[in-house]
Amino acid sequence: MLRVLSLAIVLVMTACSGSEPMETSPVVRSDPAAVAADWLQAVAEVDGPALTQLVEPGGLAVIAGVETNLRSAELVSLLQSGMSDDLLAEYWLQFRDDFAVFSGTTVSDLKVGEPAPLGAAGFTAVALRGGNGSGHVILRQTDAGWQVDFPATIGPSLIGPLGQYLTSAVDGDNAGLIAAAYRDFVTPGLDAALSLDPANARLEFEAEYIRQLAESVPPSP
Repeated sequence: MLRVLSLAIVLVMTACSGSEPMETSPVVRSDPAAVAADWLQAVAEVDGPALTQLVEPGGLAVIAGVETNLRSAELVSLLQSGMSDDLLAEYWLQFRDDFAVFSGTTVSDLKVGEPAPLGAAGFTAVALRGGNGSGHVILRQTDAGWQVDFPATIGPSLIGPLGQYLTSAVDGDNAGLIAAAYRDFVTPGLDAALSLDPANARLEFEAEYIRQLAESVPPSP
């Protein structure tokens, strides 16, 4: 499965060579390493309410839509209404279980290292290590504090499908809304990923293609 494989690639990339919202008080999370650790624990436990707060929702919706090749109208619905509790639970359960299959280690075995600010403003990378490999999770600073940013974290492994999805969407009825989501969530995340891996020529080329295509689409009326 595309999502699972991309997650395994990202988190061990250097191995050996809707529902009604819950009435909870918002928490402003100021410690990136703590957010990364809480995210790993929440994934291991499939703790939907915690994951809703720990992961930036717009970028997650785009990634989920691209991974499952949603129709553009369905992706717009995810962006506007959010993912239901049942859909989130299914997503994270499969995320957790299939990650173990493809990576050879479990999410709960990953250890968090020190955060490192990135060249892209408002982003930081937190090192992860477990099993025989290491990688990073990238966080984005939002009104809720630091949150896991999925376009930055797994976007490089989905760079081809991300571009293909946008290319198909720009000729449809929802082009303006999809392009806006790419401008808001995907392009900044890819910039952050590129600042962590500046020698990645393919990522640089594809990210610039996505940027120019998204910027070429007029806003929705």
